[in-house]
Amino acid sequence: NCVVRARNAVIASGSAVGLNVVAFSGGVDSSVVGALLKDCFPLNSVGVIGVSKSLPRKQLELARKVAEEDIGLDLLEIETVEGKKREYVDNVGESCYHCKVSLYECSIEAVGNIFPRDGIRLFNGTNLDDVGDKTRVGLKAASEFRVASPLETLTKSEVREVARWYGLRTASYAASPCLRSRLEFGVRAVEEHLALVESAEEKVRELVEFGKGDDLRFRMLGSGRYRVEVGESKVGLVLGVRSELGKRLGLESDKIDVGLFRSGGAARFRDAA
Repeated sequence: NCVVRARNAVIASGSAVGLNVVAFSGGVDSSVVGALLKDCFPLNSVGVIGVSKSLPRKQLELARKVAEEDIGLDLLEIETVEGKKREYVDNVGESCYHCKVSLYECSIEAVGNIFPRDGIRLFNGTNLDDVGDKTRVGLKAASEFRVASPLETLTKSEVREVARWYGLRTASYAASPCLRSRLEFGVRAVEEHLALVESAEEKVRELVEFGKGDDLRFRMLGSGRYRVEVGESKVGLVLGVRSELGKRLGLESDKIDVGLFRSGGAARFRDAA
């Protein structure tokens, strides 16, 4: 079954004597890898989470809880520096790559202070569905840093099945990628823009009730417009509070569109327009 396949992949990629390090976000994919590492290599596995302006505060809080309470995995919080790179800030299609380079470099540097670098084995939560997604240019960085992807033969639904087997709270949670992913290509990934989309999503949740498994994205478009993307059952509800949302954000409500959620919508919106 998928649990056995995942365990075998981790055992084959991991090290019994080195240090196994998973790039941890608290999302279901990296949480599953963290649980697998803790299961297979309990004494020499840790998680590392990159902390920057692109990480939602609530996601960091969730990651801490999942690592400590669900897995029992030590979690190192490190400051990443992608926000200082022009190539990342310009956000023209390669930001994810530069973000992952920063994450892996900073992870190796941080862990290398407590363990010999030649004994460090990096892992990520890339699954089979991710492999075919052309918007995930961060996979190039993973290849360059020889990061192991033990879930790459499992679909997202299979990853969630493994998460349920390990009792992870995130098994049915909606995905929550970084805040930069809410920006249309060409909209600069600066602190002001990242803070706006984070605040906007919090305010949408204040106005409309969302479950842990409900998708929600507030996207900032290059045309000076914004777009709230949600599941079909939430579209009418969000439309009903659009005026109030605009007031709370200090934005003109007629510049806020509402539509169906699409994964990678900010990256694809320009092509669809």
